[in-house]
Amino acid sequence: MRKGRFGVVLCLYPILAFTGVILHQPLLCALFFLLALLAERDEWASRQSLQALALGLVSYGLGKILNGVGSLLPDYTTLHYVFSTVFALVTNLVYLAAIVLSIVAIVRVLKDQEADLPGFSALAYRAFGKQKPRPVFPGQMPPPYTPGQPPYPPQGPVPPQNGPSGPPPQGGPRA
Repeated sequence: MRKGRFGVVLCLYPILAFTGVILHQPLLCALFFLLALLAERDEWASRQSLQALALGLVSYGLGKILNGVGSLLPDYTTLHYVFSTVFALVTNLVYLAAIVLSIVAIVRVLKDQEADLPGFSALAYRAFGKQKPRPVFPGQMPPPYTPGQPPYPPQGPVPPQNGPSGPPPQGGPRA
């Protein structure tokens, strides 16, 4: 485990940021992201903390938006009750998904791996001016034919190997 400038293990910042997602506190996520970015100046910890911040903002913001839309409806109608129930269910499902994703990300970050949250990982890479590396699968097909490149190996005489020149020796060992 790598340590940062202050002697703190670098995976602590993303872990605490994802804990902020679980506690439904996006300001904690922002605080730990800023600590990793400005104080430690470590790109890996900052990327993971940025993923936590984005997840926390989406979870928190979606809940606030749905509650705001539900409060616009008149209180005395059945429509208000139905929509409030549906919006509360959607908000709680999004929050539950954020908790599960945070736990998975914490486990990955503890192993010094990328949190690799769907959608948020590519956002974090782009924020740092990089492109997310593509996974390499065993048995992957070679790239397709590109113009200007011969589709077959060059034909002609085979150059000699780094062995002796001339015909190979005949017979077995001599006594």
